[in-house]
Amino acid sequence: MTRILFLLTYDLRSIQKDLMTIIAMLAPILMALFFRFVTPILDNMFFEGTSFTSHDQNLVIGLLLLLSTPVMIGIMSGFILLDEKDEGVAMSIAVTPFQLKGYLLYRLTLPMLISLILAFPVLLIGGFTEILTLRLLPFLLLILLEIPIIGLFMASIAENKVEGLAVAKVVSILLAIPLALYFIDHPALMLAGIFPPYWPLKGYLLTLNGWNLSASLFLFIGILYHLLMLHYFLKRYERSM
Repeated sequence: MTRILFLLTYDLRSIQKDLMTIIAMLAPILMALFFRFVTPILDNMFFEGTSFTSHDQNLVIGLLLLLSTPVMIGIMSGFILLDEKDEGVAMSIAVTPFQLKGYLLYRLTLPMLISLILAFPVLLIGGFTEILTLRLLPFLLLILLEIPIIGLFMASIAENKVEGLAVAKVVSILLAIPLALYFIDHPALMLAGIFPPYWPLKGYLLTLNGWNLSASLFLFIGILYHLLMLHYFLKRYERSM
């Protein structure tokens, strides 16, 4: 417990000095404010008289906000892991009684808790209360697993923070998934299943008219796929150390 409090204190001090981390935590809130107050103006300017209804808009933007929080926090987690790998912090902790597994458990769990705390306020600020239903809960918990997957992906692929920036740009492509799910109705879209967020977002869309077998199947496959991805990138990160 003492070691966790020490790391938490260290993180709080580091966050105050790291502008990128602060931006990553504020970005979902800023996006929610933009969609709450600016989107209606743009909607009247560009979509008035079209078949794109306010319900369509709210659903797509709500899913985008739902995904943006774990993606931003996951990228932040990846940069922290890269920083501490470069500075030898991770290896120093690995030889202590806390060990590498304890360090990773803390380093990957904390961002998930932060994202969980931010998720509901972000959706409320954005005005997307219609997707805040009980059926969202299992998919919200599943989508939190994007954070350790993104963090470990960045830390195991990139050698330093410069390469990490390039990897982060690739990760940001995930934010296009909500748009693809809603606007593309083609069997080939199943190929998007290689990206973990596809499973919770698609599963949630399938529950809009009530919970059904398809949604349960997507949730089950999504859990297995996320755990496999997490295991793979965890082993890859350990090898990179």
